[in-house]
Amino acid sequence: MFYFRGCGRWVAVSFTKQQFPLARLSSDSAAPRTPHFDVIVIGGGHAGTEAATAAARCGSRTLLLTHRVDTIGQMSCNPSFGGIGKGHLMREVDALDGLCSRICDQSGVHYKVLNRRKGPAVWGLRAQIDRKLYKQNMQKEILNTPLLTVQEGAVEDLILTEPEPEHTGKCRVSGVVLGWSAVA
Repeated sequence: MFYFRGCGRWVAVSFTKQQFPLARLSSDSAAPRTPHFDVIVIGGGHAGTEAATAAARCGSRTLLLTHRVDTIGQMSCNPSFGGIGKGHLMREVDALDGLCSRICDQSGVHYKVLNRRKGPAVWGLRAQIDRKLYKQNMQKEILNTPLLTVQEGAVEDLILTEPEPEHTGKCRVSGVVLGWSAVA
């Protein structure tokens, strides 16, 4: 159970990897402890899953907020990774121990080099992926990553700190307000 201070009252939130019950406490007393996530990632798409797992691998307690856990890893109707531009990006992410490249290796059904008749500067690696297998492997990896908590919910607002006097206008995000009035 985690306790968050927001809107003048304490809110108790239970974070697990299933549906998340929420109980509101009407007392304004001090909570025994305050939860702390070092990193909060909003969105469970390709970039969000990469950011969340990277932060968790670095030792940060990470919260991944997504609308639906069962859509993590869902791909479009043309499930492919790579090409002229994205192929380079995929190799860079792979060099940094990225998640998408590893899941592509587990879920790939066809690999091809694009523009092979032209010079090596325009070659592009592309992998066709099995959509169901990719989604299954991605969810398995995300839900079993140590220090990563996955929460369903919609972020309604950001909680910003007051700007420092020497950096006027520069605020820091210190939390988020979820759709059901919980604060993280």
